[in-house]
Amino acid sequence: MKVMVNIIAIIVLIGTIIGGKLYWNKQTSAGMSKLVETAVASNEMSSKTKNRSWEEYTKNLPKSVVAKLKEAEKSGKPMNLLIVGLQATSTDSTGWPAMLKETLKNTYGSLINVKVLEYKDTTTLDFVRNKEYEDIIKEKPDVLLFEPFLLNDNGIVGITNTLDNLNVIMSHLTNSNSNLVTILQPSQPIYNASNYPKEADALKDFAEEKGYEYLNHWSAWPDYRSDKILDYLVQKQHIPAKKGNKAWASYLKEYFTAS
Repeated sequence: MKVMVNIIAIIVLIGTIIGGKLYWNKQTSAGMSKLVETAVASNEMSSKTKNRSWEEYTKNLPKSVVAKLKEAEKSGKPMNLLIVGLQATSTDSTGWPAMLKETLKNTYGSLINVKVLEYKDTTTLDFVRNKEYEDIIKEKPDVLLFEPFLLNDNGIVGITNTLDNLNVIMSHLTNSNSNLVTILQPSQPIYNASNYPKEADALKDFAEEKGYEYLNHWSAWPDYRSDKILDYLVQKQHIPAKKGNKAWASYLKEYFTAS
């Protein structure tokens, strides 16, 4: 009798173990199935986000630039963005061009290639006489972000001549590349200026008349009539200080990435 009880106990134990094993396998299989489904869905979503996310940052860009980005994605060849200007358009790692370059890299990845050409003491007249616009042509940019030496021209060349020179420069550039997209911007603001702000307005009018984009980054700086702007400039106001570079870069970040 005792032997029979032991046998029955062993049978029940074996049955329990087998039943538990089958239940565990079923639960594990279901769980793994859900994990796989979740992983697949997540990967599909990530892929879609990766492929489309950059377009979400182009809300402030003109259609011509967006089209070039789409072409870059399709062809695998990056859109060449060339930044040109005077000493404020510094190649230094703390300058606004470097900040913008980093922003574009983080946002658009390999879709945009950025290069900077800096001209320290150049005026538009020098640029034309020395045929330095050929430097731009050699770079073959798709998009040109151009700060046409407005501050250097101030009080020397005169705004009428500045715009005439700029017209000559742009004629050479567009003759070389009719698909070039040009974005103009003024030099940095300076404290309590009188004629200079009017020249910036004239540059804006020129851009609108010729069909170029115009970026008024001055709106990101303190009022040029305020003492606060002195904290944004150094070296007799010819170079932006740390705050000035940040202000300039923040404006361009908003324009290029809508963020």
